[in-house]
Amino acid sequence: MERELNYIFTASCCFLSTLTFAQKIDVKQYLPEAVDSYKVTEWLDYEGEELYDYINGGAELYLSYGLKGMTGCKYNAEGLPQITVEIYEMTSSANAFGIYTQSRDKEEHDYGQGSQSHSDYILFWKGKYYIIITAQKPTTDSSKTISHLASLLDKATVILPGDKPAIIRALPPDGLAPAGYLYFHHYVWLNAYHFIADYNIVNITDKTHALLAKYGSPDDRSYLLIVEYPKKEAAMQAWTQLKDKFAPEATSKPRPQLQLEDRTWFTTWTEGLRLYAIFNASTSAQADNLYKLIHNKQWKQLPEENY
Repeated sequence: MERELNYIFTASCCFLSTLTFAQKIDVKQYLPEAVDSYKVTEWLDYEGEELYDYINGGAELYLSYGLKGMTGCKYNAEGLPQITVEIYEMTSSANAFGIYTQSRDKEEHDYGQGSQSHSDYILFWKGKYYIIITAQKPTTDSSKTISHLASLLDKATVILPGDKPAIIRALPPDGLAPAGYLYFHHYVWLNAYHFIADYNIVNITDKTHALLAKYGSPDDRSYLLIVEYPKKEAAMQAWTQLKDKFAPEATSKPRPQLQLEDRTWFTTWTEGLRLYAIFNASTSAQADNLYKLIHNKQWKQLPEENY
């Protein structure tokens, strides 16, 4: 896995260094030089190769979501923890949403189009921007200030709302763990919840849309993978490869379902452009129930807030 992540980072270097930033945020227009007891001590503005040193060990996550650049600032006040504001510009709102799903473990709506708040940090996404505001440690003053800064950025006219990826409507909410799914389009995140393979077993590329979701309780967890491809033939090819490599004993049925060596149940099928797979079901009935939920049309009318 480490080798694969390093590959992403290296392969992205030339790409990032040639990007343009016509819509880059001028944070000085939207963030005050002084707020409460704090004053700006450093403005942040990184793009291209400069991003590598700044993000350091977290680069592979951002690069896999099409990072374009980062702006922000650092606030300091005597006797108070430093506050850092980071505004990451991604290539699309779907990618900003995707990197947000990698970071949040609960779903709130205090800021932007989805947020998570704690006493020493706030993170949220809005449009093509992913925003993180952190204090070195929580205090009453720093918590108040990061909340104020988050509100200012949420109201910034340049940060406009965007659309979530349409594929999330394929997830049935019933049984879905709270904040329990990732959106991505690089295969290294296949194993975020459950080990599937150490290579690109379902042919995920930057042209595909993938979801990995957790269903059931923590002690009885199953996992749903959905990948949408540009063409039906690509979905079928990935389905065949998944069967042959992950469960070679699977039959040629349109939806083979079998118990694996670890006693868990696995099933997979295709529908149009999409490949579906259920992993780690504790019983055959559990896999069947999730399959039936996916095909229950009633939940597809639920509002977006359910996701």
